[in-house]
Amino acid sequence: MVKKVAIIGAGISGLASIRSCLEEGLEPTCFEKGEDVGGLWKFSDHAEEGRASIYQSVFTNSSKEMTCFPDFPFPDDFPNFMHNSKLQEYITAFAKEKNLLRYIQLKTLVSSVNKRPDFSVTGQWDIITEKDGKKESAVFDAVMICSGHHVYPNLPKESFQGLQLFKGKCFHSWDYKEPGVFKGKRVLVIGLGNSGCDIASELSHTAEQVIVSSRSGSWVMSRVWHGGYPWDMMFITRFETFLNNNLPTVISDWWYVKQMNARFKHENYGLMPLNG
Repeated sequence: MVKKVAIIGAGISGLASIRSCLEEGLEPTCFEKGEDVGGLWKFSDHAEEGRASIYQSVFTNSSKEMTCFPDFPFPDDFPNFMHNSKLQEYITAFAKEKNLLRYIQLKTLVSSVNKRPDFSVTGQWDIITEKDGKKESAVFDAVMICSGHHVYPNLPKESFQGLQLFKGKCFHSWDYKEPGVFKGKRVLVIGLGNSGCDIASELSHTAEQVIVSSRSGSWVMSRVWHGGYPWDMMFITRFETFLNNNLPTVISDWWYVKQMNARFKHENYGLMPLNG
């Protein structure tokens, strides 16, 4: 008997999971809360509860050469680093080309996942879904959670003493969409990760003043590396991995810091990571 697999989420991981199940002779059913595939990369002009959220200007941090499915390369005329709309276009094309859409139920919320009473014997799960106000229940032999880890924002307001007295607006990057509403305002961006850097840079052209607060500093690097090659093609290689695994830590750390400081010395800008 063919094993039935429930897949929650039709983003990149969900689509890859559908295909893997088919290759292994399994019967996948993918449930997607939204109205289209793409997951994180399906842009919406407003944040939606229970869904990952990106801002309008998001570009990929990894190049198309290192991001594509092995047998489905990006079109030649796509840029090395893509705007979210181009990646969404690619994801949709992949789903259609590999005939995956037939296994996906859109606008369907998975509201419950529970082990069956005889789980210890069968290993099966009860899945309850909701669509158009109607609930349905189905039994599956396995469940794959592909809803991503950027769904719920982490906003530790309790860590900021006196925040309740602040009269301005306080929110997570999950809610950020575009810079226009910050025209003429003074903005504090807390955190120097990918989103923090992106948003601070974008706001600097619109806001009156932008201040970035970083607890531990950060390495700031260009998407384009030596010779004009994408950074990940230069760093994520067998040779680099070999060096990291075999050189003494003090030497590999020195080499890493040297490369990170190749364009500018982070110490001069107060950006040197504390653990660097």
